[in-house]
Amino acid sequence: KKIIIDEIEHETFFAKEAEKFGISNIRDFVLGMNDGLVEILGAVTGLSAVYVNNPLMVAVSGSIVGVAGALSMGIGAFISVRSQRQVNKALNEKIEILFDVSPSKALGTLKEHLKEMNIPPQVIEDVVKKIDDKKALAKLLIKEDDENEIRSGLFTGFAYLFGVLFPVLPYFFAPSSLVALPFSILFAGLALGTVGFIISVLSGIDIKKKVMEMVVAGFSAAGFSYLFGKVIQAIFGIDIDV
Repeated sequence: KKIIIDEIEHETFFAKEAEKFGISNIRDFVLGMNDGLVEILGAVTGLSAVYVNNPLMVAVSGSIVGVAGALSMGIGAFISVRSQRQVNKALNEKIEILFDVSPSKALGTLKEHLKEMNIPPQVIEDVVKKIDDKKALAKLLIKEDDENEIRSGLFTGFAYLFGVLFPVLPYFFAPSSLVALPFSILFAGLALGTVGFIISVLSGIDIKKKVMEMVVAGFSAAGFSYLFGKVIQAIFGIDIDV
């Protein structure tokens, strides 16, 4: 019993520390970085087919798209988290009103909810009898979302920008886009593999399978984008040698 209590205390401590240092937002960071990697790798690969001899144009264009994407992702994460919390708050208030107006109906709804969670009937009855605070009962129905929307937006946006660096960086130094492209794919592939590894460790998914999934998805996007760039170049007769 003492060991179990100690474990619970340790888990609670680490959870609080994780929240304090923003480690709980690692999901936002991973998703943001993954989007930045895949989207910008696809963009610079497609542009490489058009601006073969102008890698700087590819680098600048990719960077502009990356900044716009980071702002979009960051704002999207901010709005999403904020909206979810507002919805949960409104639902909690409605449930509290329901407990005031029709306690029996509210308790019935609560029991059904707990039953769906496979909680034994006797435990449900004990919970309902012992907890007489309507706010506490309402929280059993609607989970409060205490995620910080500002931190979530910042993590997502900066992670996206961080992901942009890997596919874009080679184009600032290479003499041509075709020279930069293999390095861009290599750097992005290594980064995608790392992201896949982190996701698999956090979620318990098979590491090899997840890493391959991430890398193949990224490279597929790059391949299709390059072909699309070539098609556009052929259709519109674009021939840029500078």
